[in-house]
Amino acid sequence: MSSIDEIRDTRIKKLELLKSKGVNPYPAESSRELALHEATLNFDTLEKNKEIKWIAGRVMSIRGQGAIIFITLNDGTGTFQGLLKKDVLGGEKFNFFNEVVDIGDFVEIQGNFFTTKRGEKTLEATDWHMLSKSLKPLPEKWHGLQDYETRFRQRYLDILFNPEAKEIVRKKALFWNAVREFHLKNGFLEVETPVLEITTGGADATPFKTHHNALDLDVYLRISAGELWQKKLMVAGIPKTFEIGRIFRNEGMSPEHLQDYTQCEAYWAYANYEDMYKFLQKCYRYVAQETFGTLKFKINGFDVDLALEWPLIDYTKEIEKQLKINIEKADQKEIEIKLKELGVDYEADNKARLIDSLWKHCRKNIGGPAILVNEPKITSPLSKSSPDNPDVTERFHFIIAGSEVGQGYSELNDPIDQLERFRDQEKLREAGDTEAQMTDHDFVEALEYGMPPTAGHGFSERLFSFLMDKPIRETQIFPLMKPIDDEKNKIKEMYVATAIVNSGAGLEPWQIMNTVAHLSAAFGARSQKKLFKFDSIKTKDDKNIKLNIQHAIMIKTADSSDAIWALSDKAQGEGLEIAHFTREMIETTNDKKVAEQTQMKSQKDIDFLGLLIFGPKSKVDALTKDLKLFS
Repeated sequence: MSSIDEIRDTRIKKLELLKSKGVNPYPAESSRELALHEATLNFDTLEKNKEIKWIAGRVMSIRGQGAIIFITLNDGTGTFQGLLKKDVLGGEKFNFFNEVVDIGDFVEIQGNFFTTKRGEKTLEATDWHMLSKSLKPLPEKWHGLQDYETRFRQRYLDILFNPEAKEIVRKKALFWNAVREFHLKNGFLEVETPVLEITTGGADATPFKTHHNALDLDVYLRISAGELWQKKLMVAGIPKTFEIGRIFRNEGMSPEHLQDYTQCEAYWAYANYEDMYKFLQKCYRYVAQETFGTLKFKINGFDVDLALEWPLIDYTKEIEKQLKINIEKADQKEIEIKLKELGVDYEADNKARLIDSLWKHCRKNIGGPAILVNEPKITSPLSKSSPDNPDVTERFHFIIAGSEVGQGYSELNDPIDQLERFRDQEKLREAGDTEAQMTDHDFVEALEYGMPPTAGHGFSERLFSFLMDKPIRETQIFPLMKPIDDEKNKIKEMYVATAIVNSGAGLEPWQIMNTVAHLSAAFGARSQKKLFKFDSIKTKDDKNIKLNIQHAIMIKTADSSDAIWALSDKAQGEGLEIAHFTREMIETTNDKKVAEQTQMKSQKDIDFLGLLIFGPKSKVDALTKDLKLFS
């Protein structure tokens, strides 16, 4: 059996043969007149009228010998059989097809329609064209794509050969179309809100951070589908809004969690959380019926019927019922003891997160569908307190098959209360809780202009994956994958930073320290790499210590500004990250003056005091091997 490389080499030769004959193997246009499902649907008329048409698709099979070849085409709408006969097509075209066409190529054929003796609908070709020459062979049916990782890496082949994967693509489109349709039918206006935010909020999650070069500004990728922005639209007098969009959370992966996914959020003025959960129940039923044609599902071993009545479950009472602990009366230590008794792993060191861990342990026993209500104020910083009990909020979660698949609440519209809750969240962030929410002063200011009573909801594609009864990764079309090299073919090389000081610049000791400090700070601020193994570490007595970067930093010397520039030039040529420090930078801290002074000089007139190079140890060492260590 030939290797894939050998097959590719053979196909490259066929590609060159096509070109040598003046045939473009990748033309921009096709003569196709019928999709294959149309050819099948209208076959009787096409055959009766002896119509001559062009059809096209990927060659999925080639069989026959001598002067007859049967092929099967697939264009994504269906399959259809083609027949090439030497005496009809002509010897030259027939032989050329034999020479250059392989399974996997895209071709178009022209001819008339007939039925074979076996009753197969067929087009007998009178002409053919190459549309796209494939260079790699398709897997034989499902052979070669059984491996879980390979299926995701080559998802296009998985979808091509696996009807179930193709059905996921189709049903997911139906799912979000139905979500959009239901909101529009109920008077909601679809809006778009920013993905890049200076502060990010609307959920308890760790955000991704990036840098906006044009504004020279660190920004976050949003962790909610515009929650705070949509509430500002409530202030602006738009009473019903929704958004379906991508959100990003830099946290762990599981069968229910991914780092980037699609979510729907909606906000409704003059409504409360009860109005919203009744609306969302109807939405789920509508979407399920439109997407799957049923309201009955088997999910994670639970039989779930969305048509049944959804009971209300009290948060505190359910935990006490299952675990015999009252979270309103228990202190943090008692909750920690209970979690240890249950064998539940937890990392948080605040009561809100510990209570949440208790609830997550309880919810896995609830098949649902059910509606969780009366959630504690301590776990719900953006929701309105209940008028009957100020310690709980008007918030709900939908529980299906032991998990949360949607939530909503009566939105907090008291600006003073909201600011206080933000401050409480900031204290949690300062204590090391990276998922606690940031204070958004712009949002608080908007609330001060007045926001009407408002209810909001949010749910993600987790609901779709649950209704499919599949891990969420299986229901993403192209899930993020680590490069193969990083996983299998390479041992990760150590990265190092080397600061190089100009020993010929006559620097005082404090100036040398200042140079290295500024180089390190500039590199750290500019770098998009994850420099930390962990953000912080804990002492025996539970105190947080911020961790240093995981990469070694060396200090060496070069004897002149020219030598430093030459190293900088080479480092950039190697694709390494660098930071510069010049005489102007040490003489003033005013960046505007530094820029003005630098613009008046050419590169050769700049006095480079230092350079930092960061990258793979082998490359950095090779560049700096002739430099002396600083002493």
